[in-house]
Amino acid sequence: MSSHGCKVCRVLSERDLSTYDTQLLAQWQGENGPRKGYRTLAEQLNIRLLQREMDRAGLPTIGGETESKYQRLTGDDSTTAAAVREMFRHEGVPIDEIEHDFVSYGVIRTHITECLGAEYTAPESDSDWATDAITIAQRTAKTKATEAIRALTNKGTLASVSEPVVDVGIIVECPECQSRISADKAIRRGFVCTCAEPTDSDEE
Repeated sequence: MSSHGCKVCRVLSERDLSTYDTQLLAQWQGENGPRKGYRTLAEQLNIRLLQREMDRAGLPTIGGETESKYQRLTGDDSTTAAAVREMFRHEGVPIDEIEHDFVSYGVIRTHITECLGAEYTAPESDSDWATDAITIAQRTAKTKATEAIRALTNKGTLASVSEPVVDVGIIVECPECQSRISADKAIRRGFVCTCAEPTDSDEE
């Protein structure tokens, strides 16, 4: 981290967006609607940065125009990204500076949890409902599996000196790194894996 704190601290300070933290925390906490994750929050901040510069250059930003340009700029098609980048340069948008200031979801996570010291506590009713749903699903699966194993044992299809004991667990997997962990443990520690941890390059 720099003297500004994290990269988000620097970007908000240098671009006179210090009040953005209030909006950021409200969206992360889900105060005015569905709670938004780090990846969505990072994308929204990046789009906000791009929109400010597009407005200053007199480019249209309504009707999802900024979001469209951002998706093309950051998408997998390098040819399209290069074309959008060249268009911005031609229109006087400092796109190289803006892209340098784009933040990752890992840096957003660091900013919220470390720089702002925020903690999220799920509403009790939501937390209880989700936890109960997992418990019920696990219990139901165990009951059905036990019945099936007993039937196979009685038929002689599954050999066992005594009735096997069935254990059922619900596993969650990160789609990014394929880390697997039991749902119970993930809930206790508050995260599935460490993919959201920022890298050194994120903390510019």
